[in-house]
Amino acid sequence: MDLKLLDHFITVYQTGSITAAARELDISQQGLSKSIQNLERELDLPLFLREKNRLQPTSFGNLFYTQALHLTGEFQKMLDMMEDARKGAATLKIGFATNIFSALNEIETAIWRFRKLNPGILVEISNETDLVCEEEVEKGGLDVAFGMGSFFSPDIRSHYLAEESIYALVPDTHPLASRELLYISDICEEPLITSDKKNKGYFYLKEDFQKKGLLPRIAFWSDDPQTHFRLVQKRMGISLFPEHWISLLSNVSDLKVIPLADISKRKIYVIYKKQGRVPPALKDFLRFILGPAI
Repeated sequence: MDLKLLDHFITVYQTGSITAAARELDISQQGLSKSIQNLERELDLPLFLREKNRLQPTSFGNLFYTQALHLTGEFQKMLDMMEDARKGAATLKIGFATNIFSALNEIETAIWRFRKLNPGILVEISNETDLVCEEEVEKGGLDVAFGMGSFFSPDIRSHYLAEESIYALVPDTHPLASRELLYISDICEEPLITSDKKNKGYFYLKEDFQKKGLLPRIAFWSDDPQTHFRLVQKRMGISLFPEHWISLLSNVSDLKVIPLADISKRKIYVIYKKQGRVPPALKDFLRFILGPAI
């Protein structure tokens, strides 16, 4: 039964008039009359007798009114309890660096399991760049984040999670497509498609080139895999992308993935702010994903 019908019935009962009840409920008289008729049809009982200009409740109507008040009251109590629980619930704000979000499938699953086991903790997830994640953790906008190291702030505590190799993606007609392994010197003169310059992956890439005394010729920045794939298919550059993107290439043709031998692996960390007392929700979450030593 629609609870709205109970509200309509209670208002009609208390006012004794469709006109007055419709005015109070801010609905049409025709719509309200139809609601009462639908309720009577559903119950298969008459709830009102139409006498002159006033509705008189039947014995069934009197009985139903008592129960309707009880039901709506209990429902409102439940809503109030849920609202109180929501206001009092602990909140855990988690940030993912955009360029590694899909690399952490196990962490995503762990978050889902943690939320299921801790219904009193509200989990908020956001996607930002590595640098924004670090900044937000430092100033308290995020409780915890997942991003690439190293971390510039002395107030940040980090725990190593995983690492990924960087691969090159070239058109299968490109002269380099015949190679099974590439080096920085092989691609230093090629137009490159890299991660967004607001992410640390971009800076690490430049650092790898600079260690060889070279500068990358960056043509495009993007953290969207499909953008990288389209640009390579259009022969607009060579993509340098993280290992987990390989799984996204199943429906992409005319391209070849080649390992890069002398580009450093990207290390992924979970980070949170150093503080005297770790909030209980954060401590529970860190223990859940990292173990009891936290």
